[in-house]
Amino acid sequence: MMVEESELNETKWRRIRRVKKWLRPLPRRATLHRYPILKIFADSARKRIYLWSFRVDNVVPAIYAGCILTLMPLYGFQILGAFLLALWLRANLPILVGLQVVSNPITVFPIWFSAYQIGRIFLGLIGIQVDPLNRTEVRILLDNFIHGAWGEKFDQLFVVFTVTSLGAVILGTFFGLLGSTLYRIAANRTAASYALLQKKIKARKNSRT
Repeated sequence: MMVEESELNETKWRRIRRVKKWLRPLPRRATLHRYPILKIFADSARKRIYLWSFRVDNVVPAIYAGCILTLMPLYGFQILGAFLLALWLRANLPILVGLQVVSNPITVFPIWFSAYQIGRIFLGLIGIQVDPLNRTEVRILLDNFIHGAWGEKFDQLFVVFTVTSLGAVILGTFFGLLGSTLYRIAANRTAASYALLQKKIKARKNSRT
């Protein structure tokens, strides 16, 4: 084996090992059965190659959908939502699910509050005024949401949910654009480096014949 071929193979396997290390805590074909919700669909998911593909066409929609979903006020339903979106968009499942860890018990309320503010500001720009929430109102709404005691606060909760969802879409689209752009750059650089090395190998073989 020529030096260039050895270098190409080493580079390829080094990147594969790196990706596997990153994906270790995320759902994979071999570990899908360990996830309480996803294990129900494990057999079906394993047959769909696009769920595990890292092609740009499969990763970019996963990044966009994952960024939006993790910011939505749907905590507790995100994994199932990620799986359904991955099927619908033919998107990479590990990336879509992995992005849901952004929203966790520590970050979820600051995320929702930020999304609400973004949604409120956007609506204000188009002439729709939405009242800001103070700490007392936030505490009451959260308590009602957790205990399901919405009562007369249901209308206000619906408005908050809608405005927060709008802000989540705006923020998620921004971060999705950023993430997908970075992934495209990395994918293009990787493809270019492989193509250059393969061109050198071909040129070397041709010069010997």
